[in-house]
Amino acid sequence: YIVAKASVAALDAHGELALHAFEETGRGVFEDKATKNLFACEHVVNNMRHTKTVGVIEEDDVTGLTLIAEPVGVVCGITPTTNPTSTAIFKALISLKTRNPIVFAFHPSAQESSAHAAQIVRDAAIKAGAPENCVQWITEPSMEATSALMNHEGIATILATGGNAMV
Repeated sequence: YIVAKASVAALDAHGELALHAFEETGRGVFEDKATKNLFACEHVVNNMRHTKTVGVIEEDDVTGLTLIAEPVGVVCGITPTTNPTSTAIFKALISLKTRNPIVFAFHPSAQESSAHAAQIVRDAAIKAGAPENCVQWITEPSMEATSALMNHEGIATILATGGNAMV
């Protein structure tokens, strides 16, 4: 329910977010950014809709084994300047699906559009019942802040997208 509501909110804003990313970064083609946003909030979500990510996810009656999944903890999300909004949408949605909070370090050249995308997903998720701090981000981007986030002892896993300088 939470992921579906957050996905619909991103879907409703996919064009606005694509334009924001295009204007802020000066990179790429607006229509391509809109398509990537659609892919992140429609195709990916529809593909994982019936995938169990928490609790009993598999039972083998022959061996008697039961596979149980649980959240890993705080996710660090690194996003690029080339496809900032679709990456923020995708990483926020998969973090919500797996019940892990995410803290983003957006590329400085795409800070505003990335935060815009993350805020739309976060606000819809909270309205649907997710915890208040389920999606967060560094508000003053820098390589130092990104490095500190990636190396923080409270980070359980890193989802990094970007060039060598960023990741």
